[in-house]
Amino acid sequence: MQIKVNKKEKSQLDIEVEVPVETVEKVFLRAFKKLAYQVEVPGFRRGKIPRKIFEQRYGKEPIKEEAIKELYPLVYKKVLEQEKINPFSYPRMEVIKLSEGEPALIKLEIPLKPEIKIGQYKKIKVKRKKIEVSEKEVTQQLERLQKNYVEYPPLLENRPTQKGDWLALQMRLVLPDKPFAKTKEENIWYKLGSDQLPPSFHRELLGAKIGDEKIIETTLPPDHPRKDLAGKKLSFNVKVKDIRKEKMPLLNDDFAKKLNFKDMKSLKEKIKEEIRKIKEKEEEERIKTRIIEKILENSDIEIPSLLIQRGIEDEMDKLKEQLKKRELDLPSYLKQQNMDEEKLRKLFKDKVEMELKTLLLLDEIAKKEKIDVTEEEVDKRLEMMVEGENKKEKIKRLKEELAKKNNLNSIIYRIRNEKVIDFLYQQADISGGILLT
Repeated sequence: MQIKVNKKEKSQLDIEVEVPVETVEKVFLRAFKKLAYQVEVPGFRRGKIPRKIFEQRYGKEPIKEEAIKELYPLVYKKVLEQEKINPFSYPRMEVIKLSEGEPALIKLEIPLKPEIKIGQYKKIKVKRKKIEVSEKEVTQQLERLQKNYVEYPPLLENRPTQKGDWLALQMRLVLPDKPFAKTKEENIWYKLGSDQLPPSFHRELLGAKIGDEKIIETTLPPDHPRKDLAGKKLSFNVKVKDIRKEKMPLLNDDFAKKLNFKDMKSLKEKIKEEIRKIKEKEEEERIKTRIIEKILENSDIEIPSLLIQRGIEDEMDKLKEQLKKRELDLPSYLKQQNMDEEKLRKLFKDKVEMELKTLLLLDEIAKKEKIDVTEEEVDKRLEMMVEGENKKEKIKRLKEELAKKNNLNSIIYRIRNEKVIDFLYQQADISGGILLT
């Protein structure tokens, strides 16, 4: 094989490989034999079908696709051996030319371990922000707690609905092109006046009574995830099954006693203490992030562009999956966020680059400072993932399962990275920020 190496980046090789005709022929032959054993053709034993008949039935493309699968590892192994390359991650490979009876041309992009030049990482100066808890924050948390104990007693009389009432609705969509078709009935609770349903529901249901039935019309927006209904005027057959009035508990000593506190004052003090603890933890995480940012600012780490591109595509795929669960597509999401795909990819690029640089930085510092993870630390982390009795046995089995699936190392690396970050935090020069209670 003729191999041409171009080093366009410090940490990535671009390689072109010309594969000789003899190798190409052997690869196509192996590919056909493999496929011949996978098909059943009347009149021929498995694996004995003549190639001409195979191609008449299935075409030449399956053989070429299988030949590419055979060729990739062969070429990659030869490149690594001949050029003595130690790859940092798996390559990207592309077939430029592949036909029987001709030399093949394959292009590879191989990421190398980046050269890492770490700047100062001890005694990093960071200012701690003051921690304050306002009366407003305590009140807001108290109101959230109050909502957890709201009651919905039935009405004593069958009065008309009022704004703020909770209505039990039985709903059925009437399809515009199939008015007599039976569609699935849905039972929902709707707070009258909320944005849970379109405004037309509030208008039509305000003043209704239990047992009333309404035909409510609404027009769905053009970017609605249901493409078949987007932009269409729809009708819903709605029946009011029940009406409940929201009853909030009074925020007094009786409410506090219900939560096992002496009085409202002691409940407020506890809430204030919990908010302060959360803020302290958040500030600690902010400081740790800032320490890493400062170290990276004084360090030189070049990430292979291939790894960044892969990371961007992974982020895009994850976002699309999340949007799918919300019945949204990417164009609709971008419109909501007032951005285009180019800007989104730029945001993901910055995120991916930062994450990869951070991982490489932590790995290098761990080696320099000889920070390792003990068996006891792994077991302690796994203990959080098991329940019940016989925890030692369960931890042992869990560890074996994770090792089989190659997932144990990711837990070990996570623990080690946390230890490195804690080390950097302890070594940092943190000033200011009197903790206020």
